[in-house]
Amino acid sequence: MRKVIAVLKISLFLLTTLFYYSLIVSGKLLVFFGIDKLGWSAKFRKKWGVATLKILGIKTKVVGEPPKPPFFLVSNHLSYVDVWVLFSQLNCTFIAKSEVREWPVIGFVLATSGMLFVDRERRRDVTRVNDEISNHLTDSQGVVLFPEGTTSMGAEVLAFKSSLFQYPAVEELPVHCVSISYSAPQDAPSAHKTVCWWDDTPFFKHIFYLFVMKECSATVTFSEETIVNSNRKILAQSAHKIIERSFDPVIDSETYAKTTLGS
Repeated sequence: MRKVIAVLKISLFLLTTLFYYSLIVSGKLLVFFGIDKLGWSAKFRKKWGVATLKILGIKTKVVGEPPKPPFFLVSNHLSYVDVWVLFSQLNCTFIAKSEVREWPVIGFVLATSGMLFVDRERRRDVTRVNDEISNHLTDSQGVVLFPEGTTSMGAEVLAFKSSLFQYPAVEELPVHCVSISYSAPQDAPSAHKTVCWWDDTPFFKHIFYLFVMKECSATVTFSEETIVNSNRKILAQSAHKIIERSFDPVIDSETYAKTTLGS
């Protein structure tokens, strides 16, 4: 029965995504009528995030005050679900690794609706993205970065890569911080299995079982503290400490040890 419900939820998600995607990309045409293209897209990405979380049954608890555009925000990274969670709270776009383009449906939507992609293995591409950030920081939207560069099962906050902190370092732009965590009901599988996407489980299989999930909670904690520093490495280290302090592990240390030993 849960699998039948999952198929229905996936169908609803696809229809919802198509609806909001058509509104998001229509901003490219409305620009000729004086509409703020970035603001228009950010507004409907936010609505898409809210609608998707409702379909998934994810209830969000927000701690702290979300920053107002323009902002440069960094977050820990657990799953592709993080994108919808942050979309639901912010008018924003993301800097994401180039592999995200390959995600079925989601990758296409994000790639054609204003997301910045970077190949971290190519120094020239990192430089390009750092140069482009200023074009995406407006009074209508901010930019969000996942500096871990990958997802995890949520035992800890992984070390931050500092390369994309170059822009806020040079511009001495305040860096905002947010932590994301997930929890499942006691009688349900742990969120580190159902929500976090960290192993070699194929995308289609993982997202199907995400829709099988009945409900789950996300906790989003915005820090009151911002960081300004002209050294990108110090910025990355300081942001990591702030996020680490507020992060609530998805998986406890004992279960984490058993999981890693068994893998």
